[in-house]
Amino acid sequence: MSDQIETTEGGRIAPTGRPVKRRRAPKGEQRREALLDAATAIFAENGYTAASMRNVAEIAGITTVGLLHHFPNKVSLLQALLARRDRRITEKFAELEMVPTLEGFVAFASMSLRFSVESRRECQAAMMINVESLAEHHPAWAQSIEKFEMTHAHAQAHLAALRANGEIRADIEVARVATELFALMDGLQIQWLRDPDGVDALAIFDGYLQRLAGSLRPQ
Repeated sequence: MSDQIETTEGGRIAPTGRPVKRRRAPKGEQRREALLDAATAIFAENGYTAASMRNVAEIAGITTVGLLHHFPNKVSLLQALLARRDRRITEKFAELEMVPTLEGFVAFASMSLRFSVESRRECQAAMMINVESLAEHHPAWAQSIEKFEMTHAHAQAHLAALRANGEIRADIEVARVATELFALMDGLQIQWLRDPDGVDALAIFDGYLQRLAGSLRPQ
């Protein structure tokens, strides 16, 4: 008797008589994700400081007590939201093979901004939290400093490796290039959030990257 052919929920065909089923997220996990989505919307609109747990609960359609069951306070909610974004970044860039060439560096930088502007709401929430965390009393202050130092260090290390391999000029100051790169990325996100129809952040950034690459190449 021939095997039955069945499709899964995602449309994939099971090669045997037994259908291949995708793992369904537990209801608790689904609820947690929905709450983080609600927090993203509130933080994007009001920032972390002015946001309230009650507002998040209302957006999510549950009681404040129900929200506190998952996140006992606003700090834990913020930490979970930042952890989810970090996890998404890690998963996204795991798909990209880092090529040790100037072209590979340009592709990585371009993909970084593309990820940042995939969701206007998430981008705005991240920018709001980033600015607020300049204050030392903010719960994300230490984490923001750590992330700033880590991203700059990674970019500088990559550029230094390109310089050592002759991919870019020997006189390039990698710290200045990295600072310029991140400054433009941050500025473009703010301008795009302000005028998403008038500011083509990706096109502007890709144009800059091509000019940057031209200025970095050995003569």
